[in-house]
Amino acid sequence: MQADGASIYVAGNPELYPMEYYDPESGTYQGAIPDFLRAFARDCGYELRYLQPGPADRRAELAERQQVDLISGCADGSRYAHTDGEPVILFVSGAEGEETAVQLWFTQVSPGRFQADLRGYAARISQEEWIGSILRSAGDVPPRQLPMGLLWGGGLLLLALAAAVAVCLYRLRRARRRRIQAVQADPETGLGTEEVLRQAFHSLGRNPGRSALCLICFRLDLDRAGYLWGREQAHALLLHGARVLREAAGQADVLIRTGRDDLIVLKRFPNRQDAEEWTRSAVEKLRGFTANGATLRRRDASAGICPLGPEYHELGQALFHARQCALAAGLEESDFRLCGTAQCGSCQERWRLLSDFSGSLQQGDFLLYIQFFVDAHSFRIVGGEALSRWRHPRLGFLSPNRYIPLLEGDGRIRELDCCGLEQACGFLEALCRHPVQDFFLSCNFSRSTFAAPGFVERCTRIMDRYAFPRKLLILEVTETPHLDPEGARQMLRNIVALREYGVRVIFDDFGMGFSSFHDLQDYPMDGLKLDKELVDNMQTERGRILLNALVETGHRLGLTILAEGVEEDYQIETLQRLHCDVLQGFRFCVPLPAAEAGRRILEQAQPGACSDSQEG
Repeated sequence: MQADGASIYVAGNPELYPMEYYDPESGTYQGAIPDFLRAFARDCGYELRYLQPGPADRRAELAERQQVDLISGCADGSRYAHTDGEPVILFVSGAEGEETAVQLWFTQVSPGRFQADLRGYAARISQEEWIGSILRSAGDVPPRQLPMGLLWGGGLLLLALAAAVAVCLYRLRRARRRRIQAVQADPETGLGTEEVLRQAFHSLGRNPGRSALCLICFRLDLDRAGYLWGREQAHALLLHGARVLREAAGQADVLIRTGRDDLIVLKRFPNRQDAEEWTRSAVEKLRGFTANGATLRRRDASAGICPLGPEYHELGQALFHARQCALAAGLEESDFRLCGTAQCGSCQERWRLLSDFSGSLQQGDFLLYIQFFVDAHSFRIVGGEALSRWRHPRLGFLSPNRYIPLLEGDGRIRELDCCGLEQACGFLEALCRHPVQDFFLSCNFSRSTFAAPGFVERCTRIMDRYAFPRKLLILEVTETPHLDPEGARQMLRNIVALREYGVRVIFDDFGMGFSSFHDLQDYPMDGLKLDKELVDNMQTERGRILLNALVETGHRLGLTILAEGVEEDYQIETLQRLHCDVLQGFRFCVPLPAAEAGRRILEQAQPGACSDSQEG
């Protein structure tokens, strides 16, 4: 680097992204080194100019023409005549137990004013600020070997930082990644957590090189694996997936496991074709898993590729689209789907819906609806199930099938579950002010919510704000999703604690999907809610035998048996013969707004009220 008067002339490296690179759109050099130099020039009153910026590397040619070098990054001083004074130390890295300093030496012809400017500027910048500035500009590209003769001259400065900074930066990033992964690693798979991905994504900023990165979501159908082969084999499938991706990924790639058991890879590719080929190969290896002689179907392993273009400025947005494409690829029995194609139009509407969720929750747009349960023999209303309806400000009333799967897939169903619990507790407290006895209300919770470590504390904190007999509240555990062994143990602890608190716990949609007799053995419950598919299939002999076995087994275990989806008279008659306890379905009542449901309950509580609730 040379200088003339108050102008600083720099010979740049066009290909050292992200440290220093030529940006054709602006016609200038960008990156961590130019940012550092511009800050120095701005603070010390100089003008920074790059010599002949362009895509060609002309540093060696320009170095041969220089006359005087005022500062050097060459430690041995053989090419530049260093002063006897101490060098300027920019920062020190202790990566991997080795102390590495990035420092500059003044030459013997360096003016005193220049030395004072540079020392003063370096002293004002803390280690954290300097390194943080570099890391924000950096990707995961290993450093290249550079000539050490980038010069400052003509009365101002020479900076030969490229090689020293790049080497030190690479060591810092590698050590930083290892420290993060050691603290924030998933204990089962050894992959990183979502926090690791957030930090990696944040470090990319808006660098042009981020467009070469792809966020790839790999989806394994662990629910089906658990249902067919048991929890241990489902867990083995998860570990198989982590091993496949770890072997396929490079050292610079970021691998994580999300809370929804998705496996995510953040990886750089030269082009889209390479990204597709790499992903296809990984999916094929994932499908190589076998359990008890059985293999995965094509739809059991799939991927979604989200290229990190400028439109994906939020990590949550990129993850959402990658997951949606992975799910769509599974349904299509394809290896993967690429985000941004014509097939992804519906993803945009779902993303907008998800983006509206938090605001609507705060504004009270999720309304409490109740669908009654009736006694199987008297048809008297005995309880209800708390449901939600979204009064969307733009789309109007939305049924649960529009947003429940969306929230479950994004891991935000817990927020809605807690809102529903709060509304249910308020409803029960209001009923207790009237002569209503033994009306129970159930709330749905996903299996992942129920298995969360802080679930009991959140629930009791909400329930403690309301006055009603705790036995009137029932918590329903729904079918989603697969739990790992620790999740299953935590769910058991939560069930025991909540039953001790006084509420009742039942399994929803029992008999189909992941729920099974295995659950009856593992978890202490108060009741079973039979899946609608069992009720629909009771016309067949096989269906009646299965239904009878479930009801009889539940009663022998002292459980209350509820049946949902009852719509026909023959279903009522069959369930009565099987001694089912409680019925629910459109044959008796559709979901009602909370105010209307409360009015109906109070009418039934009046002396002489009719007990027949078969109203369609």
